[in-house]
Amino acid sequence: MKITTLIENEAGHNKELKNEFGLSLFIEDEDISLIFDTGKSGDFIFNAQKLQIPLNNTKHVVLSHSHFDHTGGIRKLVDTFNNKFTLHISKTFFEEKHRITGVIHEFLGNNFNEKYILDKGININYIDTDEFKLSKNITLFTNFKSLNNFETPTRYYFRKIYDDYILDSMEDELVLGIDTTKGLLIVCGCSHIGIANIVENIKCRTQKKIYGIIGGLHLSKASDERIEKVLKYFDECNIEFFGVSHCTGEKVTKILRENKKNFIYNNTGNTIIIN
Repeated sequence: MKITTLIENEAGHNKELKNEFGLSLFIEDEDISLIFDTGKSGDFIFNAQKLQIPLNNTKHVVLSHSHFDHTGGIRKLVDTFNNKFTLHISKTFFEEKHRITGVIHEFLGNNFNEKYILDKGININYIDTDEFKLSKNITLFTNFKSLNNFETPTRYYFRKIYDDYILDSMEDELVLGIDTTKGLLIVCGCSHIGIANIVENIKCRTQKKIYGIIGGLHLSKASDERIEKVLKYFDECNIEFFGVSHCTGEKVTKILRENKKNFIYNNTGNTIIIN
């Protein structure tokens, strides 16, 4: 199993690569390769070419959720290569997504709609079940339930349905589970419903040991109390490996770096190999 970070907030050692606020990973396993999220601008394609990663052969694209920093590269992917892939998305993916506070009303969604995808001849796989087996070792998880009292939905994310704005708890975010010899590796885009909620849902469904977590943990604006409880939960689960990035937050990143032996900040161009 090889996971390459095609683009992320921070630059890595390779200064030829572009970085941006967003996330895109390329995952290669024994019987499948896939793109997980496409960043904000499409510059993940430039980085893939620099890293000699053949995106034109990829048959699967998974979008964790429809926020712009995870979906903005789809148009460039289609224009640069072809439409011979299956797009795996949640059942509510094409509902409009907004951020609304007292002074801000911002559209957060993607720069394409369902018609664009279908007109390009791209196959859409809407994930509406709790689990979808993508390959021998890779499973998609969604429909997460709130299973603790310390990870509450972000109060400024909304879904627009007709003319109504409904609080978006993001329970339909797609998360990858990868079977390894050391246990299940969880790959997240942003963990909007809460990373502890995600892990606990997957643990309950699979009864498998959670070996590690890769991706965004959405703790950059979390309270100290929430951070403390999430980190305690990680310890209780005996999670061994952390490859965090994107929206995890400087404070949590610093704590994990100082306290976990098997930790990396998974920035642009980084490669993780797991048996």
